[in-house]
Amino acid sequence: MNSPTQSNEFSRVLFWLFNGSLLLIVYLGFLPFLAPAIIADAIAGKVPLNFLIPFVGLVGVPTTCTAIGAIPKQKRSISLFQLFYGVEAPLLILCLARFFWLRDLTPFTTVFLTSGLLGTLAFTHWLLSARGSNSSNANWWHLAGQTVMLAIALYLLTLSAFYAVPFISFILVILIILLYLFPLGIITIGFGTLPFGMAIAYLLAWKQNLKQLANRHGNFLVGGFIVAVLAGWMGILIAVAHQPQHQAFALLQTPSQTEQARQALVQKSEAIRRGLLNAYLAKYRYPWFRSDRHIYDIYRNTFAFSDSSAQNLQNLYSALTAPFAYQGTEADEAKAAELYAQFFDTPIMRGELTAIQKALQSTFNRGEAKAGLLDINEERVWLAQQEITVKPQGNWADVELYEVYRNQTLDQEEILYYFSLPESAVVTGVWLGETSDRAKRYVFQIAPRGAAQEVYNNEVSRRVDPALLEQVGPHQYRLRAFPIPPLGQGEMHLWLTYKVLKQDSGWALPELLERRNIFWTSKTKRIVDGKTVGAGDRWLPATLSAKNVQAVSHEVVLPDGDRVLAKPFASSYRLPQNQRFAIILDGSYSMNRHRQQTVETFRWLKENVLKNNQADLYLTATKPAQPKRLDGLQEFAANKATFYGTLQPKEMLEQFLALRGDRAYDAILFLTDSGSYELTQDSKSVLQMPAPLWLVHLGGLQPAYDDATLQAIQDSSGGVATQVQEIVRRLGTQPSLGESAINLVDGYAWFLEETSEPSSQVEGFSPIAARQWIAHLSRTTKPDDVRELDAIHAIAKQYEIVTPYSSAIVLVNDRQQEALRQAEQRSDRFQREIEDQQLPSPSSLNTISAVPEPAEWLLMIAGAICLWFVYQRQKQQRGCDSA
Repeated sequence: MNSPTQSNEFSRVLFWLFNGSLLLIVYLGFLPFLAPAIIADAIAGKVPLNFLIPFVGLVGVPTTCTAIGAIPKQKRSISLFQLFYGVEAPLLILCLARFFWLRDLTPFTTVFLTSGLLGTLAFTHWLLSARGSNSSNANWWHLAGQTVMLAIALYLLTLSAFYAVPFISFILVILIILLYLFPLGIITIGFGTLPFGMAIAYLLAWKQNLKQLANRHGNFLVGGFIVAVLAGWMGILIAVAHQPQHQAFALLQTPSQTEQARQALVQKSEAIRRGLLNAYLAKYRYPWFRSDRHIYDIYRNTFAFSDSSAQNLQNLYSALTAPFAYQGTEADEAKAAELYAQFFDTPIMRGELTAIQKALQSTFNRGEAKAGLLDINEERVWLAQQEITVKPQGNWADVELYEVYRNQTLDQEEILYYFSLPESAVVTGVWLGETSDRAKRYVFQIAPRGAAQEVYNNEVSRRVDPALLEQVGPHQYRLRAFPIPPLGQGEMHLWLTYKVLKQDSGWALPELLERRNIFWTSKTKRIVDGKTVGAGDRWLPATLSAKNVQAVSHEVVLPDGDRVLAKPFASSYRLPQNQRFAIILDGSYSMNRHRQQTVETFRWLKENVLKNNQADLYLTATKPAQPKRLDGLQEFAANKATFYGTLQPKEMLEQFLALRGDRAYDAILFLTDSGSYELTQDSKSVLQMPAPLWLVHLGGLQPAYDDATLQAIQDSSGGVATQVQEIVRRLGTQPSLGESAINLVDGYAWFLEETSEPSSQVEGFSPIAARQWIAHLSRTTKPDDVRELDAIHAIAKQYEIVTPYSSAIVLVNDRQQEALRQAEQRSDRFQREIEDQQLPSPSSLNTISAVPEPAEWLLMIAGAICLWFVYQRQKQQRGCDSA
């Protein structure tokens, strides 16, 4: 039997071997390679606090314990055995588990880790203040902490027993491998002893503390306290171990047949949200799935256990580790994303952006964190400089936006803006440059929208510079540029120009709808018309002041001889009279966020429009519920409407067409929200609307439309807005302008007239007029007739403007130019695909390779030197003790 002296010697040797090896790896491997990225992200606020603390602990715990162990024995109040197995071991296990194993904490793992931390602190306090057998400082919280820690140590010891047989069976091979992997081998052996050592350390402490308290309070009271602690702790763990995805899947398993059932589900939307999010993030919240069978495989295939015996061991192991395993399958991730979109009417990556980003940020692999994050509002590329230049030309102006981008990551990055401009504005160019030298910048060209998109996406995959500016709605545009050079390797310069008519508030600037990867700070240099201005939270001001500008008429003679006239509209807008409207109400779940705006919109319509007009209401619905048509609005209560499930614009318009019958309308008002562009399905078929289609986006414009929806809006002479009042007043006023009127927008009436007389015109105004001409032509264009689309595209190329059919693309070499020429010859050159139809999906944990790096030899040599010094110091100390 080993003597206490031998046990102490073993503890001392293992303590120094383990910590010496661990510190080598921490300071020569862990810190140089992982720490810089984590620290940088922590400073930027991208690392959760409960993930940063374990990172600090992985460095601080072994460093502190090694420093304490170096204190001479006579001056140290606790033994190395107690320090190693009672304090360092549990703290290291907690930090390692949190840092490498448990990414996004669940309620169970949070309680479990917190219990371990508090128990270790209680044990440490007991060691320092109440360890003596006759000490009167021992108290109840010491015993509670030690009881919980003893239970955790026994739990870990039980789990370790499943691996003991395989380890012992291959001990010779394992020892040879560990010797080769020194100092990793020493660390592996040390970790292998931790559960056993922890169990002994806490059992001895628990028995001593139990005796101390029993002497003062009696065995019965102390025993009852222990039972109460264990029962309470286990009760809390059981309560928080519940996984919410089962309830969510059960609730959504069968489509709701009645409105009452749908209302009941809406009331349970929070439970559904938690469950679907848990299933979607299963790979980040749980170390393995219920289907894991590695214990069965080890004993069945390696040791030839019978099938039943191996299965029994697997069942026992699965039962013990059930709270850490996801109780479902890997297919639940896709299922959760699909059900979330169907129920909440938004992609889960948008609806749960904050929670998903937090989960993805909780990883030691910072490259994976950056690659996997949804780019919306991400801060990877810093807007270093922004300059706005306005050149008034009477009552219209040329506006230039110049920006400088600096990458804050080590990877090439793409920036993306969705923005809107007044409907009458026209975008006239985009340029890229590696410097501010305008003479060296890359020039744009106008290309068919489908060909431009194809070439841009192909070039991004090749990691070569392009930029693409598209019109994706009546007001909406999408700007993308790639690649922003990695940190320290240069910057990107971008110029964007457009022409805009003066608005009542001044010169309108682009309004940001969404940004990706780009961000700005108080250090961003902002210049407006040559003057430095203060930085704000917005991308751009809403408008710039326009002083002493008189509204005047303009006319432009078109190549075919017709004339486009723009006349300031000074008359008051009027409401429609004796017209009939179809009002379509979006019935999807996301409209719940805009219920109050919906109520106010219907109140305004009833009070101001229905007195002199008629309207039918079309209530859209998700299957199996049926859409309805209500003749009139008087009986409809918007505050009681049921918004449920997901519906895309095309589906709702199809429901309207099916219910309309032969009823004629003067306009169609489609009340919806900002939509979910990513959920839209690509479709080449364009719905033919019987009247102008006007989309009213409550809560803000949709960033983009699929081409079929955009075509339906344009073909019907419709448009989009965020308030129904604006649309109704345009509908009531435009008929009074005469048959030659083609638009009434932004304070100007536009006319198209035949003329044979020459007239004076301002050349710079022509692109603005061409924009209105193309909008007029698109109403009679067949979307599947490439020749007609080519004719419209030719106008855009002539005036060098961006339109719904023609995009501006910047290319930098001959190979890209050839690729664009080939794409422009294909029959699908005007067919654009939905961008971001499949949003990024979380990936599984990366497998950590156990193959040693060449630097391992450096660790071996450094480890041997350090351990030799440790041995010599211990030898000298023992010699002094003997003396």
